[in-house]
Amino acid sequence: MRRVLPFSRPVTRPEFCPNPECPLHDRTLARTGQWFQHYGFYHSQSGGKTRRFYCKYCGRTSSSRTFSLHYWTHRKIDFRDLDDRLNSCAGYRQIGRSLSVSYRVVKNRVLRLARNYMNLLDTSYVGFPLTEDIAFDGFESYMRSQYIPDNFNIAVGCTSQVPYAFTLSLFRRRGSMTDQQRRNRTALDAIWRPPPGDLIASCRVVFRDILSIYLNRPELSPFVLTTDKKPEYRTALKSLPEWRHLRELGLVEHRTVSSRLPRTRKNPLFPVNYLDREIRKNSAAHVRETVRGDREVTMTMSRMVITLGYHTFRKPYRIDNRTENKDVQTHAEVVNLLDNRETQEAFDRLYTKRHLWSHQKLKAGWMEDIWLRKKKNPPVVCFRTGMVPLKGQPGNGWFARHLLE
Repeated sequence: MRRVLPFSRPVTRPEFCPNPECPLHDRTLARTGQWFQHYGFYHSQSGGKTRRFYCKYCGRTSSSRTFSLHYWTHRKIDFRDLDDRLNSCAGYRQIGRSLSVSYRVVKNRVLRLARNYMNLLDTSYVGFPLTEDIAFDGFESYMRSQYIPDNFNIAVGCTSQVPYAFTLSLFRRRGSMTDQQRRNRTALDAIWRPPPGDLIASCRVVFRDILSIYLNRPELSPFVLTTDKKPEYRTALKSLPEWRHLRELGLVEHRTVSSRLPRTRKNPLFPVNYLDREIRKNSAAHVRETVRGDREVTMTMSRMVITLGYHTFRKPYRIDNRTENKDVQTHAEVVNLLDNRETQEAFDRLYTKRHLWSHQKLKAGWMEDIWLRKKKNPPVVCFRTGMVPLKGQPGNGWFARHLLE
């Protein structure tokens, strides 16, 4: 099992120009020549003595902190330690009290760590041949309160239990309710309702991204997608021209099984059922009857990225009492996700380097929703008055640019 260090060497050569309009913003082009010159140093209380750089092409200046995961921060936090805490069922407030930082600081670092995991996944999937079949199902939880149920639609490898993609769908509360709960739901319905067909649209994004990885196979061999019998899954698949074309060629098959079957290893949906258990026990936001649930769409999706990324790249595939963990393969190593040099480099820089959306190669649809904060938060509604308070609303407005690039 490969280990990733929480620190990096001092930056003496910038990897790219931070100006998006500059041709040297491209990492590949920036490696080809001496496009920068050293521009002295500056000193700050948080970063100490910091080297500066000057781009000869566009004149933009930068520093060694520009390329660090600690860019634009006043306090350094060990991201590996944060990753371990998040996947040890610790809540945001618990982590903040332990590290003596505010929730806002923890939230900022969670978003940074999630983007680095997405960069690692994006790098891993470039040219990666999907050699296993996929099991697909939804993981049901809730966001903020049980009046806003959500569903993580996760595609998992049948052999490796690697989660390859996921999206989030929000629902309207359903099931048995008291009269007061129905009145509360009616008050929320008057202000906000989930978009119609959200589940079908979300599943379509995952299926398209999975098919794009499947097409990396040197020779297109038969591929099986297993789901339960929800009609939305079949509708989403039929709406994809790629799926229809591959099905006409006899290369892909959609198998359905009952969701009421015992959740044993013999169940074709065992990979997603196994992952459901791992999420329930390792993520504080999804423990049964938890009081540590996520309250914002971007935060709940970012935390799920970290949970699934940790499961893929750091968690041992199988553990027994006779083997040391350092000698056990991770889920990623089972399917050789870390075999190429670029992926190994991205893994080694997981807790140190800053990555930009413009540098991602695949730009998968499910990652774009999270990285660029495309999903909007449902408003907080006062059930007593039926109004939307001005204070205490989740943030849908201004966001720091360096957290969106």
